[in-house]
Amino acid sequence: MNSKTARSRKNIPVLPYLLVLPITAWIVVTIFVPLFQVVRESFYNTGFIGTSGSFVGLDNYTTLIFSSEYWSKWGKSLIWVLGNGLLQTVLAFSIALLLNRPGKIRQWLRTWVIIPWVIPTIVVCIFWQWIFNGSYGILNDALMSFGWIDKPINLLGHPFWSLPILIFINTWHWFPFMTVIVLAGLTIISQDMYEASSIDGANKWQQFWKITFPQLNPILFALGLVGTLWSFNIFDLIHILTSGGPAGATTTVPVYIYQMAFQSFQLGKASAASVITSLLLLVFATVFIKFASPKEE
Repeated sequence: MNSKTARSRKNIPVLPYLLVLPITAWIVVTIFVPLFQVVRESFYNTGFIGTSGSFVGLDNYTTLIFSSEYWSKWGKSLIWVLGNGLLQTVLAFSIALLLNRPGKIRQWLRTWVIIPWVIPTIVVCIFWQWIFNGSYGILNDALMSFGWIDKPINLLGHPFWSLPILIFINTWHWFPFMTVIVLAGLTIISQDMYEASSIDGANKWQQFWKITFPQLNPILFALGLVGTLWSFNIFDLIHILTSGGPAGATTTVPVYIYQMAFQSFQLGKASAASVITSLLLLVFATVFIKFASPKEE
C-alpha cells in the first residue's frame, strides 16, 4: 500500500504546475495583494497615500452605511446602469437583426459597425465634447441655425441632461460590442426553425419571441451579468467629460470613491466604500446567476 502511494506521488506531473505558476503569481500580485491592502486600509482613518492612519475599527463602515450621500450615488449608478443596459440592448438587437439578413451592403456594414467600439475612450470623449460643448459645439450651432433654440445649451453642464447625455455617449461607444455578440448568436440559429414556423403561420414578431429570444438566452445571460458589472464600474468616460458634475449630477459610485480618496484625501473611508460596493456587487452577481441563468431542458 505504501509502495503504491509512493509510486503514485512520483508520477505526479510537475510541468502543468510550472506552466500555470507565472499567471498564478501575477494574479496574486495584481489582484489579491491590492485587495488585501484595501480591506486593511478600510479599518484605518488614513488620509494621504503613503501615510499611516490610526486604527478606527468599523467606524468607516458605519459612517458609510448611514450616509445618505453614499446611497444617493448608488441611485445615480442605478440610473446609469439601467439606462445603458436598456439603450444598448435595444440598439444592439436592432442592428444585429438587420445585419443578420443576406446582402452585400450588410457584409460591408458588419465590418464598419465596430468602429465606435475600437475608438479609445479619450478620443470618444473629445469627439462628443466637441459636439455638445455649450460655447463652440456643433450641435448648438445646428439647432440655432434651424431656429429651434435661441441661445446655446451646455448639455454636459446641465443638472438634468448631463447624465442622459453621458448614457447616450457610453451607449454609442459600447453598443457595437453587444451587437457583435448578438449577431454571432443569431448566425448559429437554424434557419429550419424559422421556415417551419412560417409554414405554421407565425409572423416575424412571433418568431422573435418564440425562436430568436429563447435561443439567445445563454448569450443574453452572460451579457447581462458581465455587462451590468462592467457598466457599473465605468469611470474614465464620466470623469473625463464631467468629473461627476455639475453639482454631483453625474457622480456614480466609482467616481464618488475616487473623489473621496484622491480629492478629499479620505483613503480609509474610500477603501471601506470600495469593500461595501464590492460586496453588494457580489450579492447582485450571486442572485443574478441563481435566478437568471438559463435552465437546462
